[in-house]
Amino acid sequence: MVKTRRARSLAKRESRNFWLYTSPWIIGFVAFTAFPFLSSFILSFMQWDVLSPPKFVGFDNYVQLSQDKTYFWKDLNNTLYYALIGVPLTIVLGLAVSVLLSKPIRGINFYRIVFYLPAVFGGVAVLKLWTYLLSPGTGDGMNPGLINALLGWFGIQGPGWSQDPHWAKPAVLLVGLWGVGGSMMIWLPALASVPKDLLEAGEIDGANRFQRFWRITVPLITPAIFFQLTMGIIGSFQIFMEPVIMPGSSKTWTDSLMVVLFDNAFRFYKMGYASAIAWVIFLMIMLVTLVNLYFSRRWVYYESK
Repeated sequence: MVKTRRARSLAKRESRNFWLYTSPWIIGFVAFTAFPFLSSFILSFMQWDVLSPPKFVGFDNYVQLSQDKTYFWKDLNNTLYYALIGVPLTIVLGLAVSVLLSKPIRGINFYRIVFYLPAVFGGVAVLKLWTYLLSPGTGDGMNPGLINALLGWFGIQGPGWSQDPHWAKPAVLLVGLWGVGGSMMIWLPALASVPKDLLEAGEIDGANRFQRFWRITVPLITPAIFFQLTMGIIGSFQIFMEPVIMPGSSKTWTDSLMVVLFDNAFRFYKMGYASAIAWVIFLMIMLVTLVNLYFSRRWVYYESK
């Protein structure tokens, strides 16, 4: 009987401690995630300019969104451009850099730090620096940026980059590729987990370096590829600072869905319409992620299977 009471007392104490220690996270989740999540869903059916009470309009925001060819559909095309072109480039380049940084050479830790630093330094200041580096030097009263100046030394006329509607989106992708060294935190452990005996067996069987990488290494690191692909797609749908800062606020060549969401919410105070955009973005991200998860069973290899 005494043992039973003691066990119950211990269970109550553990339960009390559990709720005590997890309460900061639970409060933060409810206040800063769950409540805004549900509020935005409700607001997506409202017309609200912050200054006046919300007015229920049903699906009008979504209907208006589907008919907005000037901003929404154009920015959706830009966002898909970042996803379909930028994500594969980031994966390929990040993997290539990580393969080079996985070699046991002298001073390899220094090189890893150098390639990882661009992922640490970011924000508006870095984007302003890139805007200067990619300056075309024509029509803006400025000398050519460093990149166009280097191209000029070889007799190549540099493009307009962020000041040219045809080169603005590639310029945004170029700036994104600058920080691919941050992905080596995923690639390096994946490459290190490839069994050496399999690579040696492939070498004995006559496979060259590329064949060993493509036939042995790549299939064994498909979980890392799947993770980078999924997170890259999610990130491409949420890209914001680069399209806003690089071309300048007066140009909309690079605007993404997050830009049109921000403009409607904090420039035009259309909170209901902005909430509808947010939910459309959420549903697209969820759909793409579920499709990616479904097809991952056909090409992602897990050792435990």
